[in-house]
Amino acid sequence: MSPLGWMARPAGSAPEARGQVSQGAAMRQVLARLARCDDEALAALTAVATRDMLVLLGRAAALPWVDGARYCAPDPLQRMLWLPTDVAPQLPLDLVLANLAGRGAHVPFLLWDAPEQVLPLGQPIALDRASLAWLARELAA
Repeated sequence: MSPLGWMARPAGSAPEARGQVSQGAAMRQVLARLARCDDEALAALTAVATRDMLVLLGRAAALPWVDGARYCAPDPLQRMLWLPTDVAPQLPLDLVLANLAGRGAHVPFLLWDAPEQVLPLGQPIALDRASLAWLARELAA
């Protein structure tokens, strides 16, 4: 994928967070914070992960606050395209979505800026004690 240009969203235009993205130290802090959550709080979230990124999905109020984590949300007009809440691609989103779908990206998906990547969100795992322990083991490796 060729690098996209990204621009800061104008003040007051960020969509409400529906996901949290963490990497590195922030990801380890998120996992530690989740380990202290009760079962009800865990059940309000689902997760998608790569070796270096953890994406929690859920209502904004259910997402744990951790310094260094960033937030994402589906675009209001292109609901299958999730983006960071603080920046957006410079290209029109319908073109971005068509291009990525044409390249085989499965919708819905997260288009992330740093590092730039596409992450499918269609099959998140439910969070409970067992899945959280599995994530912690996998992401610590």
